[in-house]
Amino acid sequence: MDPTKSIQVDSLEEAHEEMYRLGWTDGLPVIPPTAKLVSAALDFLGRDPQDVIGEIPPKNRIATVEKVVVNSVMAGCLPEYIPVVIASIEAMLHNEFNLNGIQATTNCISPLAIVSGPVVEQLGFNAGDNVFGGGSRANAAVGRAIRLVLWNIGGGYAGEIDRATFGHPGKYTFCVAENSQDSPWGPLHQDLGLPAESSAVTVFACESPHHIATGSGYVLTGGDILAVIADSIATAGSAAMNGGGQVLLLMGPMTAQKLASDGYDKQQIREELHQLARKPVRLMKSNKFLNPEHPFHWANFIDPEDDDAMIPALRTPEDLLIMVAGGWGSGSGFNAVCHGWMQAGGLAQTRPIELIPS
Repeated sequence: MDPTKSIQVDSLEEAHEEMYRLGWTDGLPVIPPTAKLVSAALDFLGRDPQDVIGEIPPKNRIATVEKVVVNSVMAGCLPEYIPVVIASIEAMLHNEFNLNGIQATTNCISPLAIVSGPVVEQLGFNAGDNVFGGGSRANAAVGRAIRLVLWNIGGGYAGEIDRATFGHPGKYTFCVAENSQDSPWGPLHQDLGLPAESSAVTVFACESPHHIATGSGYVLTGGDILAVIADSIATAGSAAMNGGGQVLLLMGPMTAQKLASDGYDKQQIREELHQLARKPVRLMKSNKFLNPEHPFHWANFIDPEDDDAMIPALRTPEDLLIMVAGGWGSGSGFNAVCHGWMQAGGLAQTRPIELIPS
């Protein structure tokens, strides 16, 4: 798409149909990026419209500030949301994220944007009930803007370059916020090297969330709760079991508070789940997810002839990303796990968000 190209239409309905015809949307309707809306957003940012953010693979088209603004307007972003979108794109361009691979893989992963720090309250991101669902303009619009950038600038077209066999709903919008108010620990971006007081966005390419009920609100020990979570992480067919890589654990406030009251910090949780989230060789022998010759295959570090040997889903404790999000719920203590893309890419990258005074 060319943001400098002017298209004349006679009605809003015609504008929507023209954007579909031009392929500017992956299926959902978008807001027409009028000159007035784009100019207002650019004025708010105060940046040169031609500033280059980077090349977006796989088409490797140049993402300028103006092009990102156009896609953000189409997604329904308020101008103050756009620095979050820009920081997310910058994070995804890190080599270890392997955005080219993510855009083209057959795996069902999509970049998740995790917003944390003071920006969550300042811009109205949802970090509580229904955190992966609808209801928050900030979550929905930022996630949608990221997807449109990957679609319109990167060219990650479904069924063409994007060969995901199933995909998941996060390919429309995939953005959550961290619930710092109910968390007994520091934020995710602090774990990844930024000051705790920062506003930040962390991108991580992962599958859709898998729900885990742990019974955190009942009379259980922290060890009991972690055993349930471990079993959900160590799913035999998951990319983690077969090829390692990172896994994101989203703890509901009830579970987080229960574990903290039992004396757990994040590092202790990582270390215990590293030990618990395992499956025996005898089970994994029948799983041909990866050829044993593949460099990420578990047989490279576990004796494939020892049926009793235990294969860790988390190759190291640091492969587990932990954040608190979602609502309190009932005594079941709800949580979620999102598996990543082995060690092939999508590894978590964090960038600070520079808020612009309104």
